[in-house]
Amino acid sequence: MTKREIFQFMKDNPSFALATNDGTFPHVRMLMLHKADETGIYFMVGKFKDVYRQLSVNPYIEICFHKGNCQVRVSGQVENLDKDLELKKEILEARPFIAPWVEQYGLKYMAVYRLRCGTCTEWCLEKELKPKTTIQL
Repeated sequence: MTKREIFQFMKDNPSFALATNDGTFPHVRMLMLHKADETGIYFMVGKFKDVYRQLSVNPYIEICFHKGNCQVRVSGQVENLDKDLELKKEILEARPFIAPWVEQYGLKYMAVYRLRCGTCTEWCLEKELKPKTTIQL
């Protein structure tokens, strides 16, 4: 896959698994992609969740997008974009289902992250026996 195809795969399959760790214990949960392009892979979590604390302590993650017999995994370090209020408003507009808790608690409880310069590997059943290739995003 090319970078462009990878970003399109992510957009077409916006649910992804996010792996973090809490000390020596791994944690995986499903999240929703906000956007993915040449500037990075963007997502949001609530600051009241364990995932926020885990990312604050250790910003190194792996994410996995999946469809059928294919998956795209990206590993790297996320950066917190907490001061970007316009991005928070953009996410809120795209996800009206989070509006009730934002109305109650405010935008300060939204944590927005960007993964830039990640290392991507693609896996498809058809390529199982071929050497693994990586792409820098």
